[in-house]
Amino acid sequence: MRYCGHRRVRRGFTIIELLVGIVLFGIVGALFTKLLTTQGRFFDRQGMANAARNVSRASLNRVVSDFRMIEATGGVVAASPTSLTVRIPFAIGVMCGTAAGATVTQITLLPVDSTTYANATSAATGGVYGYAWRDFTTGAYFYVENPATEADGDPAICLAKNVTTVSKGKVVQVSPVLPGGAGLGTPVFLYQKVRYEFKASTAVPGKLGLYRTVIAPNGGESSEELVAPFANTAGWKFFVVNGGSVAQAAAPATLSDIRGLELHLDGSSEGIAVTRTTAEIAPFTTAVFFKNRTN
Repeated sequence: MRYCGHRRVRRGFTIIELLVGIVLFGIVGALFTKLLTTQGRFFDRQGMANAARNVSRASLNRVVSDFRMIEATGGVVAASPTSLTVRIPFAIGVMCGTAAGATVTQITLLPVDSTTYANATSAATGGVYGYAWRDFTTGAYFYVENPATEADGDPAICLAKNVTTVSKGKVVQVSPVLPGGAGLGTPVFLYQKVRYEFKASTAVPGKLGLYRTVIAPNGGESSEELVAPFANTAGWKFFVVNGGSVAQAAAPATLSDIRGLELHLDGSSEGIAVTRTTAEIAPFTTAVFFKNRTN
């Protein structure tokens, strides 16, 4: 006779063990879900903040490169905390002379970026707005515009006056002629008239955008929105003569008293992050001081 020992039956999970396991998995799952949600909201807000900072950075180079070129005493034509109309030089040189009986004056220019020069003198922007010459006696610049013209000049006239033209530079002729008080070698620069302003954006409705508008001599305008969106605090303040290191909010009555600008390029995000009620703002402040200013 064969003897068979007692065989032990293996049991499964009890209902209590199963319920405890489900509860533990639920707790872990809830915590993990909350972690993912929190991280998602954090990254969403970080992305909005980065977008706001990029707005400030994107506008900085263009604005500062233009504003640094402004001549101290006559470069600002009109000013408010959100709009600035200025004369921006794009080419500088010296006077060669005016031929007897001529209606134009020859100017030899220093080398300048060809694209910059072509854009500033193109028919699309209305051509050169005007030129300015420096009085050796007073040191002041005098602006000539409405009308003023520029065209290719005659290098032979400069050579005849023993004025050496600069390699890669060019000779142009301007009208009306410089006055008799402007002698040989008088500094001259050509300029555009440009308006920078913060106003309602077309790229991001409901937000502010920064616009750059080239004003043509015939009164026409060529405008482009440089970057958007900006916060409502975007704009500029004014450093003035004898005003110390603190910029004032309002433009001075005498615009030639402006000696620099405090730029507030406060960027804004386009959207609103989850759990937030307002767009992210990236405050950004810098300053530009006009050159050739003694006070």
